[in-house]
Amino acid sequence: MPSRPASPSRVYVHTLGCPKNEADSRSLSRSLAASGAVLVPTPEQATHILLNTCGFIKEAKEESIGAILDACASYADKRVLVMGCLVERYRDELRGGIPEVSAWFGLAGGDDERALLRELGTEASHVGSLAREEAAETLDRSRAGYAYLKISDGCDEPCTFCAIPGIKGPYHSVDAAGIVEEARACLADGARELVLVGQDTTLWRDHDLDLFGLIDLLAQDERVRRLRVMYLQPERVTDAFLRHMARQPKLCRYLDVPFQHSHPDILRRMGRWGDGDAYLGLVERARRLMPEVAIRSSFIVGFPGETEEHFEHLLSFVRDVGFDYAGGFVYSPEEETAAAKLKPRVRQSIAQERLNRLNELLELSAESRHHALVGAHMEVMIDSLDAEEAGEGISAVGRTAGQAPDVDGVTYVEGGLPEGTMPGDVLTVTVDAVVGYDLMGTVNAP
Repeated sequence: MPSRPASPSRVYVHTLGCPKNEADSRSLSRSLAASGAVLVPTPEQATHILLNTCGFIKEAKEESIGAILDACASYADKRVLVMGCLVERYRDELRGGIPEVSAWFGLAGGDDERALLRELGTEASHVGSLAREEAAETLDRSRAGYAYLKISDGCDEPCTFCAIPGIKGPYHSVDAAGIVEEARACLADGARELVLVGQDTTLWRDHDLDLFGLIDLLAQDERVRRLRVMYLQPERVTDAFLRHMARQPKLCRYLDVPFQHSHPDILRRMGRWGDGDAYLGLVERARRLMPEVAIRSSFIVGFPGETEEHFEHLLSFVRDVGFDYAGGFVYSPEEETAAAKLKPRVRQSIAQERLNRLNELLELSAESRHHALVGAHMEVMIDSLDAEEAGEGISAVGRTAGQAPDVDGVTYVEGGLPEGTMPGDVLTVTVDAVVGYDLMGTVNAP
């Protein structure tokens, strides 16, 4: 067992990958602070650099490995520690290939996290108190206004392209008490929007409490201004869920549904439910009930067996839906997944050309929908008041209820703000212009 350091470790945490990793890093940072480590906002101030990695697809793995190598080269005088999905998947290969890393840890939670806390913690209680204060300041600066709240992990779905079940194991819900405790900590740090994340959030349940009950439970805290639910599998977005979204005032009218494709042949090869007609019906029901609802999705192109006819079917589906936000990805064959053995493979050049066409259409669709908002009065939650970061003439950066953190566009607020405005505050803004995926507007006079 590693001995506890005589003086407090100063830890810089760098997170790669999805919002679920962001949630893990935030929770882990609190545990580190409670164990006596001091969280610092820059790697230059650190004695230890901790990277929380992603190992989902090729691009994510390459980004994580690049970050590890860069940290080792740029901060050779510091201890570099690496954790997360990449380590869970490739620990032995990484340990042999990058000996500069001081220690490797797998997923947050369990034995690896306890070992990490033992390595970085200290028994000095007064140091722990100082660490908690500094951690709160660091967390506030890094995620002002909102926080990711992980409510489940693992997956039981039969998607043939996905490595998540092999990395994270079977689906399991986080217990309600743990979620509420984490939510309170996030709110104490200054978050006012809680973003619920998991491999499939619609499945969440703790005994008799389902997702609807959890949403209402979290909404009872007066500090919560918004709740947002991400990662909704289409077959489980029921009419009951849509009705609950329509009547719960703190729940954003926002559907993040990864359709992945529209042609039934490709969806069956992917191990997915539904088809373009079923998905279009879901979108239409949501918009009838909530005309202001924002629809976000993701799509895979170049999946084994995808023909030009299949791809044209997807383009037609995208035109019919008119997504507010969406992203496309080239299929990445992952070892130990069923799809890695499927043939015929689509040439990389063809897949990339299809991705370019898809992304162009998605951008046009989003811009068209956003132009309809010009002149509208929108409630915008402020994320940043950093004028230098925002740009000349911009007084704040925020998001409407239809803009999720990190993955969608933002709203740039020009002109004066009410005195005392802070991150997490919600202002009514008139939309003046659209710039790509972003909106620009001015605060309404009181």
